[in-house]
Amino acid sequence: MNTAAVRARRALGLAEKVILGFIAGAAAAVAVVEVVLLVQRLVSRASGPVLLTDVPLAAPLDAGFAGATFDAVSLTVDLSAGGRAAMMGAAAVSSLLVLGICAALAWLCVRVFLGKPFVRSATWGIGVVAILVLVAGMVGPLLTGIANAEAALALDTAQLPPLLVELDLSPLAWAFALTVVAAAFEIGQRLQRDTEGLV
Repeated sequence: MNTAAVRARRALGLAEKVILGFIAGAAAAVAVVEVVLLVQRLVSRASGPVLLTDVPLAAPLDAGFAGATFDAVSLTVDLSAGGRAAMMGAAAVSSLLVLGICAALAWLCVRVFLGKPFVRSATWGIGVVAILVLVAGMVGPLLTGIANAEAALALDTAQLPPLLVELDLSPLAWAFALTVVAAAFEIGQRLQRDTEGLV
């Protein structure tokens, strides 16, 4: 084989390994930062006034001049234990999704680096991420809606709805897509095993 071609292939392989190592390291760094941020969120929501952002309004606020309306407001309120638990649960669910994605991504990078990406652990990792996407997309908004409802009860104002949950169906589509990817990895695992048996 041509020496130049061999060197080019080795250089390409080295570049791929460097990129995979960088992605895996970045995923690990993001996971560490997310853990720190989660602890900060949990501590801030466990005691003292809590900041609620994008709280929907049932009626426009009277700003003192004609034509002023607001669809949502940010409130700093003292929530009950139930409201605090809902806010902490929403933060935990959101962070679990980030941590799950980072863990699956780092593990896939390691498996590709080793030349055997199609393993059972990778399939399960993608499946777990699909579940986390679904849970974060559906349960997170519900818990935030419960916290907003607690704020409405605490403030006792008709301008805040008693309970309003805005659900986005895109996490459901992403969960289905990741499930298909997990199924493809399962098929790839069988093909990889058969190929290794033939060698």
